[in-house]
Amino acid sequence: MGEREKKLRELKGTDQLREALKLVSPYFRPYKKQLFWVFILALLTNIFEPSLAISAKLFVKYVAEEHNAIYAVAVPFILYGLFIIREISNFNYDYFREKMSLQVVQDLQSSVYNHFTHLSTDHFDSMSTGEMMSRTVQDVRNMQNTVPMVIDLVKQVIKLIALAAVCIYMQPWLTAITFITVPIIIWPVSVFGSRMRKYTRKGLAQASDINSHMQETFSGARIVKAFAQEDEEVAYYRENMDKMLKIQLKYVKSKALQGPVTNLISIIPVAIVIGIVAQWMIVDPPKITQSNAMAFFTALGLMSVPLRDLARIQGNFQTTFGSIDRVLEVFGMKASVQEAPDAVDLAPMQKEIVYQEVFFKYQDQMVLKNFNMIAKKGELIALVGPSGAGKTTVVNLLPRFYEATSGQVLIDGVDVRNATLKSLRHQIGIVTQETFLFNDTVENNIKYGIPEKGLDQVVAAARAANAHEFIEKLPDAYKTVIGERGVRLSGGERQRIAIARALLRNPPILLLDEATSSLDTESEREVQKALDHLMKNRTTIAIAHRLSTVRNADRIIVMENGEINEQGAHEELLACSGLYRKLYEMQFLIDGAPGLAQAAVREPDKK
Repeated sequence: MGEREKKLRELKGTDQLREALKLVSPYFRPYKKQLFWVFILALLTNIFEPSLAISAKLFVKYVAEEHNAIYAVAVPFILYGLFIIREISNFNYDYFREKMSLQVVQDLQSSVYNHFTHLSTDHFDSMSTGEMMSRTVQDVRNMQNTVPMVIDLVKQVIKLIALAAVCIYMQPWLTAITFITVPIIIWPVSVFGSRMRKYTRKGLAQASDINSHMQETFSGARIVKAFAQEDEEVAYYRENMDKMLKIQLKYVKSKALQGPVTNLISIIPVAIVIGIVAQWMIVDPPKITQSNAMAFFTALGLMSVPLRDLARIQGNFQTTFGSIDRVLEVFGMKASVQEAPDAVDLAPMQKEIVYQEVFFKYQDQMVLKNFNMIAKKGELIALVGPSGAGKTTVVNLLPRFYEATSGQVLIDGVDVRNATLKSLRHQIGIVTQETFLFNDTVENNIKYGIPEKGLDQVVAAARAANAHEFIEKLPDAYKTVIGERGVRLSGGERQRIAIARALLRNPPILLLDEATSSLDTESEREVQKALDHLMKNRTTIAIAHRLSTVRNADRIIVMENGEINEQGAHEELLACSGLYRKLYEMQFLIDGAPGLAQAAVREPDKK
């Protein structure tokens, strides 16, 4: 738990309300005129209740006591006219309040999504997709009632002040007695509110766990079925839902108790006042007239409505405070990779890429140690080594998916930290082992990030990637929707679409992360042809799983434990009895062709 989250959870109700208002208020600014008219409508809706109390006095005084026929006719018409104004105002108030709340919440949800999207890659390593979805959708949607509640809060306070003014005008001492228990009422509101906040936070955390589990189950449906774990996953889901139900029931119990306890306390002064007024009216002459008593009790009775609504609003706020905490925590997350204030647009690469004394530490582990590498324009540099050697880290530092702990990564002498992220990443094409495709058409997947490209250009890129032939056989060719993560395509087909995407972008720098390691022999052959075309006239850094694919690399860098173990051309490294030769021989032995490894070792001697 972060320090900001701890601080938020320690805040009292008033402070949390202030935090809620600070979070939501900037999103009202585009709708200031609309907000102004909402408050005008709120004032109009508050005319009726104070007028009703005054009308009650006039009715008793001039009709019941003095039998004035004019007032007997006028009062009902006045009240009905005020009632019409209130109901018309209520309709417009409710409509424009809800409209504005939907607009504000949509803007807030977009802001949360935008904030998550612009966080650095390391954030996505530590927070699950389900958790981020829960905060973006569920937490923000839970806050949807906050916006109208903030407006309603003002409306009910205005109504309460107006009715209290009528009571004070009629009977100031009786009004003081009525309000004497207000500080006591705060106690159950605070106690039960604290419980509701606690259970809300627990419920939201549990909901995030449920969302994460569902996301993993649906995404990994093939694995679940392969291991026949459907019933176990359903049982685990049900267990989580039972935990959620227990939390929800505790919340409901606290919320249900808050109203009765508050009402039992607040009725005490009302009972006392009724007793006092009853005694006063027995006195001859009475200390209070019937008309004043009627007006006072009418206003007092009507005050129960805004008081009840304020208690309801306060209770509903408890529901949203947990979500507010979590949304505030999102906005408190900072990207570890920041663009420099004076960052410059990076010109297209012309000379070289340089890694200079680069160290990289991930959490408590030093992943790269004093890494130095130069890749000249047009060269193919291959990174090989055992798993965990740091190869992927080298590749990820160039587009600044991660930030080097120390040292420099330079393109034509410009530190990548001094370049704008957009200009840097526009120069780099990436093809990875696990190709990610969107649930969209083939055409839109190929031209992702460059929507201005036409279909002719998309087709040309697909032809160059050896993908056009199989695309044409799809039901709707380039307009075929390929499913989530391209599930309707084979691994080789997905890779070739990814290569077509990189070709269409036409970047000067290419990063290949074991792009053929998970393919069968036939698919690998097709993808390798496409890669050969893609690598022409580009500076390429390739992570190689199958060492046979890097025989023609300009330089092979062999990594171990985050350091360069050896480097050189394929034949040079085989001639040495180092790690590369060991890895090469092991791979061919695993493939069942030891003779090939021996032949490869002897190859330099034949030349």
